[in-house]
Amino acid sequence: MADHPMLSHSCLSDLTIGKEAYKTRLYGDGKGGYVGATREDGGACAIAHVGRLVTVDGKRVLELTGYLTTPAQSTMLKEA
Repeated sequence: MADHPMLSHSCLSDLTIGKEAYKTRLYGDGKGGYVGATREDGGACAIAHVGRLVTVDGKRVLELTGYLTTPAQSTMLKEA
């Protein structure tokens, strides 16, 4: 199991944590909106995330929607 104190959070209690495989970078707009992408190490596809900082049961939570993606044509041409 990966060694990070946040991995014991109750929202992950139904998951078994394995090795690190993805990187997610989120950017805020200063108004509670966030956007970013999760990318698999060495993979071409990603999940684009868009969401807001909301309050749930008195706690601040990032609530994001994930969209499946494929590489843009210009990216695919540059790699060829």
